[in-house]
Amino acid sequence: MMSSIYIVDDDLSIVNILKDIIEKNFDGCLLGSAVCGKDAMKEIIDLKPEIVLLDYLLPDKDGLEIIRGIRAVYTPVIVMISEVSDKRMIAKAYKEKIEFFINKPINVIEILSVIEKVNEYLMMKKTIHQFENAISSIKKISDFKKDDGQDLLYKLKKLYGKLGIIGSSGCDELIKAVCFAKSRKGHYNLAEVYKSIVIDPNDENQIYAVEKRIRRIVVRAFKIMAALGVEDPMHFTFENYGSQLFDFVELRKEMKYIRGEWSKQGKINVKQFIESSILLTTD
Repeated sequence: MMSSIYIVDDDLSIVNILKDIIEKNFDGCLLGSAVCGKDAMKEIIDLKPEIVLLDYLLPDKDGLEIIRGIRAVYTPVIVMISEVSDKRMIAKAYKEKIEFFINKPINVIEILSVIEKVNEYLMMKKTIHQFENAISSIKKISDFKKDDGQDLLYKLKKLYGKLGIIGSSGCDELIKAVCFAKSRKGHYNLAEVYKSIVIDPNDENQIYAVEKRIRRIVVRAFKIMAALGVEDPMHFTFENYGSQLFDFVELRKEMKYIRGEWSKQGKINVKQFIESSILLTTD
């Protein structure tokens, strides 16, 4: 998913060049543009684009003044584009926590690279935010009554809350799969697990659909864990669960993929995830 973009530059030819680049490469992401600071600030606050391409020197408002005005309301990622070469002025821009400073004349490859990097950063932040929300929600489950079965359900929900997947499609089926696997004490295969969940164990379409949903939810946990490792490798959840639930070599590959350092994504092992879930929820 691509983030929304807004352009601000007093040179209409620059605005048109940037529009052309964005519309050709990031279809449907451009929210608008302006050639003066006053109009830009009002429209940006109304539209709330996620990325703002902003000229430093505008005839009616300083670019830094615009940044401060916008950030009084919300916090987009600012990419500054300018002919300014004075190091002190550029340093002032970075003090306002801009993400990138691009010097004119515009280089198409540089613009594309910067927008792609900023989009990856924003997607990662969204993933981490979802993860944190899931943890907050699981903390509210404090009055859960426990017998042996309920105790396992409680622990699994708590674990999957920490992983950021509680409430997602397939999570309930994953919990059922782990409960079945635990009852078999290691003597099972994944086909038996999937059959135990469906209404009709002879219906191959039902079995296939459950298999796909469980695999998808484990992949989601894998991606969230990798994103967390990239954002904060010292995070408690990453340190304590990353290498237990997933093959750490594959997790590192996924982290490199997120950073753009590796061309292939890491792989998951559903049975390893189920077995590790059992170990992590057994006293």
